[in-house]
Amino acid sequence: MIHPITFNHMLALALTAFLFLLPLSHQKEGPGIKEQLLSLSKKYFPGNYQVLKEYDEEEIENIAEGDSLEEYIYSVASVVHEGYHQYQSTHSSYFEPGVWYRINDSLSYTVKNFKTFPSIEINTIVAPAIRKKIYRYSDYVGAKEKMLVTQQFGILGLLEEAIAYYQSFSTAVDLFRFFEDHYGWKNPDPWLSYLGNMASYRYSITEFELFMSWYLQCAKANHPATYKEIINNSGFRDLARFLHIASEKLKAKYNENRAVILSHFEGKVAVRGNFIMNEVTGMGKGLYDFEVRDMEELLSAPEHKAYLQLLR
Repeated sequence: MIHPITFNHMLALALTAFLFLLPLSHQKEGPGIKEQLLSLSKKYFPGNYQVLKEYDEEEIENIAEGDSLEEYIYSVASVVHEGYHQYQSTHSSYFEPGVWYRINDSLSYTVKNFKTFPSIEINTIVAPAIRKKIYRYSDYVGAKEKMLVTQQFGILGLLEEAIAYYQSFSTAVDLFRFFEDHYGWKNPDPWLSYLGNMASYRYSITEFELFMSWYLQCAKANHPATYKEIINNSGFRDLARFLHIASEKLKAKYNENRAVILSHFEGKVAVRGNFIMNEVTGMGKGLYDFEVRDMEELLSAPEHKAYLQLLR
């Protein structure tokens, strides 16, 4: 007969060994990534709290890079982006008379549905040299993947992607206060990573405005019924106008925040060409100021006048 004390001791040892061998993902050492992001969202970017609440925890963990908040804070905007797509697929449909697009808890737009064509048709009117200048062109317009929302549902899918990037940019701008609270103004490196990580979001909505303008031009030339549906669609115009104005506001807020960062680290950090540099360590991050300028110049071309007039 095994003595009770000996048996209990052996049981405790076995349990300890079992827990030790469990994968780390099954060991509860504190709040999980999703729980931490929800807490973060409540304080810093509440407009996407509901999106994250409904987003699958495993998907969040797949996107979030790193094992600590300090590491995956730079993935938060990407998590929100993909979470938005998941939320849309659950709450809206491209097969309903009106396509519903969420912006936040109190703002949404419904766009009257209409027959579209794949966005890849834009290739017929956009020169290869121009395509190469646009970072997201090959992913959302030039891609031959038929299941992409921008190919299945054309300009309506382009709208969804534009909003997803708006959510990323808005979240990244809002996280300025987190960095201020969490890091303060002693070490410039987290701030350089913050600016570098969000840099391409600054021109993302402008890219999609280019895509939608070319789509409109393509529709006018080859799909007159679709062209008529777009220009007479008040829901489309209202949403496109919102995105244009929101993008300008976010860029202005970004510039304001960037000026604050540079003032706090004067003499330690400087903008050098298209980069922001730590003058002490030599560490640098891309700012993409040149790309922002290039996309704005492309959108100001006469061929996009008709699209921009729709936004007035």
